[in-house]
Amino acid sequence: MKHELIMSCLLMLSLPTATHAQQKEQRPEADADSILAIKERMRQDSILWERQLDAVTIKGTRSQFRQKNGGIVARISGTSLEKEPNATEVLAKLPGMFKSKDGKPQAFIGGAPEIYINDRKVQDYSVVENLPVTQIKEVKVIHHPGAEYGNNVGCVLLITTKKNLQGLAIVENSCFLFDSYVSNNHDLDLTYTHGKITYYAKLGYANWQGIWKEQDITTNYSNSTTYIASSTLDCKHSYNDHFYWSAGADLSLTETQTIGVKYDGYNIHQPMPFKMTSYAMTNNHVDDNVIGNNKFLYYDWQHHVNAFYQGHYGEKWKLSFFGDFVKLHTEQAQFVDEISEKNLANGVSEEDARNKFTLLPQSDGTIWGTKVRANYAISDKQSWMMGAEYNYVKSESQTDYTPADKGTSTHSITKENHAAVFAEYTIDFKPFSLRAGLRYEHVDSRLDYLPAANGANADLEQPIHRSYDNLYPSLLLTHQSGRFSQSLSYRSSETRPSFQELNTGTVYANRYMRQVGNSKLEPSQRHEFQYQASYGDLFLQASYTYVKDYITSIIEPDSDDPQIGYITWTNIDHCWNWGSFLGYRHRWGFYEPQVQAGIQQGFIKAISMGKEKSFHDPYYIFSLYNGFHLPKGWYMNLSFSYRSSGTYEYLTINSVHNFDFQLYKSFLKDRLSLSLNVSDIFNTISRKTDGTYGNVRFQQQKWEDTRSVQLRLTYRFNQAKKQYRGENSAQEAVGRMGGK
Repeated sequence: MKHELIMSCLLMLSLPTATHAQQKEQRPEADADSILAIKERMRQDSILWERQLDAVTIKGTRSQFRQKNGGIVARISGTSLEKEPNATEVLAKLPGMFKSKDGKPQAFIGGAPEIYINDRKVQDYSVVENLPVTQIKEVKVIHHPGAEYGNNVGCVLLITTKKNLQGLAIVENSCFLFDSYVSNNHDLDLTYTHGKITYYAKLGYANWQGIWKEQDITTNYSNSTTYIASSTLDCKHSYNDHFYWSAGADLSLTETQTIGVKYDGYNIHQPMPFKMTSYAMTNNHVDDNVIGNNKFLYYDWQHHVNAFYQGHYGEKWKLSFFGDFVKLHTEQAQFVDEISEKNLANGVSEEDARNKFTLLPQSDGTIWGTKVRANYAISDKQSWMMGAEYNYVKSESQTDYTPADKGTSTHSITKENHAAVFAEYTIDFKPFSLRAGLRYEHVDSRLDYLPAANGANADLEQPIHRSYDNLYPSLLLTHQSGRFSQSLSYRSSETRPSFQELNTGTVYANRYMRQVGNSKLEPSQRHEFQYQASYGDLFLQASYTYVKDYITSIIEPDSDDPQIGYITWTNIDHCWNWGSFLGYRHRWGFYEPQVQAGIQQGFIKAISMGKEKSFHDPYYIFSLYNGFHLPKGWYMNLSFSYRSSGTYEYLTINSVHNFDFQLYKSFLKDRLSLSLNVSDIFNTISRKTDGTYGNVRFQQQKWEDTRSVQLRLTYRFNQAKKQYRGENSAQEAVGRMGGK
């Protein structure tokens, strides 16, 4: 329609040109003044034609958001979103999305999204941060992931960029963050395209520094006796050295077939020295005070190789293949040096009163993964999608105490085979469309216990073997009428426990707190119903979720020393929650506000102080983004966010609010950009939780560096639009093992 209007306007407005031409032919003797007059008249007509054409074009512009194949497609190119300072701000302003505490986009219903750029799954979020907004053509938001996506995926963002450029592209990004200390992040991204082949390389380094303080208080009620234990951890200087890199290439075999391979890796080193002060009480009588200067070391690395093939066969078939190999290693060291004031007061020597040992947890993981997907277009209105995936996971964990008598050392190996097949059928019968999917999964897992390295294990636990076979249906019905669209969906999925939650090794948290996994955890089964509607700039989303065998963390007292609590995990028979979200954004000239409001409420029952109690207090969120598009390319944003108090599982969380400020300017035709961000201007964020489970009450308060100033400088040279197109077929397994 838009193009027809433009062509009609051009035909009508071209008549004056013919008239002027005829006049010129009839009067060849026209003098110079006449010729100048004709030229001036033509110039004025040209200005008028452009104004008329612009008016026609504006009237024919289609809506920025539209429903398509089970998702909301947002046009970025040529819209106000193209003026946003970075890709994160674009994604955070899409329907049903907001910016989380870590500065990344998050779905109000569905959590952290899985992000793809031109069919390539994003492994490192810095790829999104370095993607210029001017390169983004459109983004598809899928709030109802179908059978193709794993059970842990609640939302998907599919980014499509503009046509690729030939030659060398360079992006250099530097970021400085100022709070208690100065942190910095630098990375260099290179892309070279020549003909049918594109090469990728990236090298980055980050150093994050800060302070934190945490206070944990547990109260254990045992008949008529009350035991209280409190520990405060105070870290005056924590820092994190993070190196990351990648390299790869893809090759267009033909116009319809592409292959590629990519390698990613990272290395993290994080030391945290902290002071610990603890005390214990029995019936309001102080039993002991413990003071310690402890140190925690964390070391982590990962290597990931991904390969893919994509090909179109005729106009009907599209075939995709992805393969992954991942190697992970995590190593920790806890150096504990504590002294009991009670023992010193009783005449015990300082050496005997001191509790000094080293705890060494370590884990290694290997993952093989593959995924194949085929798409078949039956007609313009009907299509099939089918595929299969397979993952093999081997995880080895061990925990050693030095000296050996300070704790129980453990050593275990978990091997898991995970296979899945899935299929989806889509049909369009305007104004409705229907997508029906089915996913089958088979999981076979075996946990074996081995002798500890120091020989401390006296008795080995029996191997645990588990096997699951499940079907997960999904259904999506969409209706669209003009600017109004709505959808109703159902999805069944499964959440399996992480390897950390299954690991039975004991981790020392503080004098009165430990952490231990539960190898008998069962997967959670989820049933989610979701409704969403949109009209122009207004978006509504509501959901209801029922979870069977819900996995939650709890605190249990030690049978020998009730003042010592163990953080572990357990299955709760069931729980359910519902949520609703309303968002509105619009631009009036230079001012563009975005208002978001929502409510979340969970219902869970647990034994509290000997009685069954229901936890169901809702919490509310509200945010207001005030965007100002200023002259000469300046952009400013002043935002306010608020979350009320409420219950999460069996814990009560406090209310928080904060103000943020952002100033952005691009230079040199968007090749150079400068961004200034001030987070939590008034330093109002502090996190408190309070909850009861069984006969234990738990209170926690955390203080961190939340007020900060961030300065980011980015330079782009001949920025490429093409991105590596492989997908990660082993992402769920990597996440369960603590990788990225």
